[in-house]
Amino acid sequence: MKTSLLTCFIFCYSCMALSQNKTDIEFTIQSKPFAKERKIYAHVPDDYYKNDTSKYGVIYVLDGQGKEYFNNAKSIIDYLVWSYQIMPVIVVGIHSDNRHTEFIPKDRSLATDDPDNNGKAHLLTSHINNEVFPLVNKNFRTTSFRALIGHSRGGAFVANTIFSKNKDMFQAYLAISPGMHYVNNQILNDAKRMLTNHTRFNKFYYCSYGTIGSLEKYFKPQVEYIDSLLLKHPNESLVWHKKEFLNTTHWSTVAPSLAYGLLEMNRNYQVDQLLIDRFSESQEKSIATQIEEFYEMQIERLKYTIPLSAATLRYYGSEYKEEERYKKTIELLTLSLDKDPNVVATYWEMAMAYKNLDNVSMTKFNLIKALEIIDSGKTDWNSEKVERWRKIVQDELKKL
Repeated sequence: MKTSLLTCFIFCYSCMALSQNKTDIEFTIQSKPFAKERKIYAHVPDDYYKNDTSKYGVIYVLDGQGKEYFNNAKSIIDYLVWSYQIMPVIVVGIHSDNRHTEFIPKDRSLATDDPDNNGKAHLLTSHINNEVFPLVNKNFRTTSFRALIGHSRGGAFVANTIFSKNKDMFQAYLAISPGMHYVNNQILNDAKRMLTNHTRFNKFYYCSYGTIGSLEKYFKPQVEYIDSLLLKHPNESLVWHKKEFLNTTHWSTVAPSLAYGLLEMNRNYQVDQLLIDRFSESQEKSIATQIEEFYEMQIERLKYTIPLSAATLRYYGSEYKEEERYKKTIELLTLSLDKDPNVVATYWEMAMAYKNLDNVSMTKFNLIKALEIIDSGKTDWNSEKVERWRKIVQDELKKL
């Protein structure tokens, strides 16, 4: 992508902003489709700088120019990432100068140069594809996973993208109180055509709505129409979720819609705590076997999955230890150690699980492994923490 000297200067200034606030960065792009400067905002999780080899999926949020809205979205996402509820992701806010036209497609029943045919969704699509994606991939460690979030009219752009030739721009699509009626129901008609023709999507698609106010009463039937199409024309390659939030307005439904939609999205690409709980009830198959089966099924359906990290598996295991389900704790912690065998906390949790099962030899084995890592200097702890943990582990060994 060619840039002007002015853009280069702005880009350098943006990089300077990175040193001032490492988690929130603003970029300015000299956009060719819009023939003007455009802004995007990027937010990375706190642990992005702790491991310089980890890669992150990206969630793109429309209406990034709405400070309160974008801050709300990135805060909810940050919290879900921090609490091991969804995969670690980078959040990118896409700034719009005129959302009234940028989210709406051209009316195909009118001439493209008709003054009343002012939809500019094709420009936004080009901007995202050819300018935003390359910029994000160049400046951050990213995987190929992308999700798109749009609210209200932004939901029209979400639907216009998934029900078009551009559907592969993102793996997951989330629309909050979406308006899909624009240009004489063109978007809904495109949805009907593609679903009737059993188009293969390999996508996750979520729509939510509230129940209070004229907007929600108008948008609800549009979401239900998509639902009716999928009931009539089931499509295994499209993971569809609709959710009604009682007693919420067009604005108050945003926060719960984001949280619920992101959890449902994550659950289809990555094993989460709910699925682990379900797997743990099986008397016939191990959790590891069921995790493998889940990923095989979802890769066939969505063509994309996200493996569990050692830290997430350790979190799930420690949860079971608190519930005194020690055999399941050991099973999950073993999976965690398979991914990262150099974490003191994992061996400590494993030792405590074996201790509660009165298995002295395995308790001792895991405590010794924890002590070996402490003594090896492989942790990033300061000397005070190293000595504190060394004493904790040694004192526990003396009790055996």
